[in-house]
Amino acid sequence: MLRPTWGELSFQQDMIRLEKYYSCFLSKNEFKLYQLAASKVLDYLSKSKKSMHNFGLIHADLHVGNLVFRNEDPSPIDFARCGFGYYLYDLAQLFMGGLYPIHRQIVFQGYESIRKLDNDYIQALECFCVMACIEGYSIHASNPRETANLKEQQPYAQALIRNYLNGAPFLFNPIEIG
Repeated sequence: MLRPTWGELSFQQDMIRLEKYYSCFLSKNEFKLYQLAASKVLDYLSKSKKSMHNFGLIHADLHVGNLVFRNEDPSPIDFARCGFGYYLYDLAQLFMGGLYPIHRQIVFQGYESIRKLDNDYIQALECFCVMACIEGYSIHASNPRETANLKEQQPYAQALIRNYLNGAPFLFNPIEIG
């Protein structure tokens, strides 16, 4: 079985899909914000150099719903999206999948105790968080049963994207909505 690669090309495809369906949960101006963020993400990805240190086999759908615990040890489940990508993209999926900033810090500390990161990891991780966020909306936008939930999430998503575009850190800080 050939495994997918999650990166520049897959994200471009996500944006094409989102462009078809955004109007069910976003205004034109809100979608323009998504497009600006996507351009910034794609610019980052085009300049990123893949290495054994930052790119390889990843889960690609790691979030709290895809973790099971035995005693206190977490184990991932649901490997349908398993493929190749940046390791920080996998971490971003987890961060965007239901973790508050304080929990992100704890997970990050555990991650870094195993794998040391480059000095610009915050910029990279925030880029991958925005990528994961937009990707998630592109996946769910075509499903009418998801529309209400997508609309409900927009105040947070829009605030996160604005922070990203303005260079305001959001990974380990609460985001002000409004």
